[in-house]
Amino acid sequence: MNRTWCLLFLSLAPAALFGQAISGDLVGSVQDMSGAAVTNAAVDAVNESTNMKSSTRSDANGAYRFSNLPAGRYTLSAAAPGFNPASLKGVTLEVSKIATVNLTLQVGQVSSSIDVTEAPANIDTTTATIGSSFDARESRDLPISSIGLGVVNLSLLNAGVASNGGLQIGRGPSVGGQRPRNNNFTIEGVDNNNKSSTGALIVIPNDATQEFTLLQNQFSAEFGHSSGGQFNVIVKSGTNDLHGSVYEYLQNRKLNAQDQLFANSGTLSNPRYDNNRFGGTIGGPIVKDKLFYFGNYEYNPVGQASTPGQILTPTQNGYATLAGISGLSQTNLGILKQFAAPAATPVAASRFPLVGGVPVEVGVLTIAAPNYQN
Repeated sequence: MNRTWCLLFLSLAPAALFGQAISGDLVGSVQDMSGAAVTNAAVDAVNESTNMKSSTRSDANGAYRFSNLPAGRYTLSAAAPGFNPASLKGVTLEVSKIATVNLTLQVGQVSSSIDVTEAPANIDTTTATIGSSFDARESRDLPISSIGLGVVNLSLLNAGVASNGGLQIGRGPSVGGQRPRNNNFTIEGVDNNNKSSTGALIVIPNDATQEFTLLQNQFSAEFGHSSGGQFNVIVKSGTNDLHGSVYEYLQNRKLNAQDQLFANSGTLSNPRYDNNRFGGTIGGPIVKDKLFYFGNYEYNPVGQASTPGQILTPTQNGYATLAGISGLSQTNLGILKQFAAPAATPVAASRFPLVGGVPVEVGVLTIAAPNYQN
C-alpha cells in the first residue's frame, strides 16, 4: 500500500469564497465611555496573516457584524467622527463559532488612537452548541494526534467523547454514547465519510491542519447531517510570509515498554515495529494580499512483524522419514533443512502429508514474517 500524501492548495483572499462550514462570525458593538451606542462607526477586520480586510458600519444600536470570515487572527478597529480610533489585536476567530468583541471609543481628536495589543479569550454566548476547536500548534504537538485517525483523536480530550472500544461499530470516537457510525467527517465542509466502513476517508497530515473543530450537540443543520459528532478539518493556507517546516513522527519498538505478559512467557524483546512519518510543508504569497499557495508532502514507511497462517514443516522424525525414502533428492532435502527448522510439536496424524505413499510427521513452524507498508 502506498502511503505518500501530497497536498497543494491555492487560496484567494475575498471573503465571498468561504462558506459557513469553514468560517466564523465576528459580532459586537461600538460604544463610547458612557456605554452609549456609537452609530455609523466604520469597523474594519484585517486578517493578520493575509492582510485581507473586511469592512462594515455599526447600526443604530451601535452593533456590527461580520459574517463568514475565514478562521484566523484578526485586528479589529473602529473609527467615528469626534472619537479617537481604537483597535484590538489578536482577535481569534474559530470555525463554526461566533466571536463577540466590543469596542469602546473615547471622545478626542482623530489624530490620536487607543491600541489594545491582545484581545481577551472569546466565549460564544450566542448558541447552545457544545464543541471545541484545536489550532495548528495543538494538532502538531499533542502526541495523541500523531497516531491512528490523526487530529480527529484530539476530540478524545473533550468530555462526552470516548474511544469506541474496538467493537466494530464504525471507525472514530463515540460522541455522547452514540455509535461512531453516527459521526460526520468533513474537510472544509466537504464530505469526507467512508461509505463502506464509516469514519474518515482521508486523514489530513498534522502539519497541513490549520484547525480541527468538533461539534457535539445542539448544532444547526448547516453543519452536518448526522446525529453524532461533527468533525471538520481546515487545511492550512499560504500567507504573506514565506513559511515552511520539515518534520518527522517516529514510533519504534525500542521506545515501547516491554509487555509484562510477553515477558512472563519468555519473550523478552518487542516484535519489530518501525513507523516513520516524515515530510515538509511550504506556503507563501503568489500575489501579496490576494493569492497564496500552500503545499505538504508526506511519506510513511512502516516495517513490522506479523505471524502468517500455519506453515507446516517436518519434525525431527519427519526429516528422518524423508531421508529414508528411496528416490528423494537429498540435495533438495538439505535445502529444506537449511531454511525450515524442524517443528517441535507434531500436528494430528490425520494431517500428515504423504510423500511417495509414506506419511511424514509435520508440525507448525512458528516464524515472524516481515510486513512492509510504504
